[in-house]
Amino acid sequence: MITDWNNLFKIRIANSDKSFQKHEVVKLLVVMKILNQYRNKSWIRVYTEFKLNGMTPDIYFENIRTKSVVCYEIQKNFSKTWLKKKTEQYNNYEIPYFTLDFIPIQLKKLSSDIVELNKQLDEFIF
Repeated sequence: MITDWNNLFKIRIANSDKSFQKHEVVKLLVVMKILNQYRNKSWIRVYTEFKLNGMTPDIYFENIRTKSVVCYEIQKNFSKTWLKKKTEQYNNYEIPYFTLDFIPIQLKKLSSDIVELNKQLDEFIF
């Protein structure tokens, strides 16, 4: 894997379809919350739509200081089988010297009001 050090905080739009608007807003808000929480940006890397050995998490967040990686998957609605499959995929993936956490975000349970949505997303940021 070759890291492009010039594009550490680049946000990629996954789909420009109107049905994905809430998905993209949630993704942007989560990235903004991560960047606001970690003021020293030299210790973190945040990617969206990052290719990770056959998987593409919506948000890939790497904290070099704590040696942890958090992968966020944003889905409109997901089943127990999808959640089990994704959890198993991320549990089997190993990053040397780093811990990996998988956080699914279900759009169906989030508010459409931007102020309320912003408050709800606080529970997904560590």
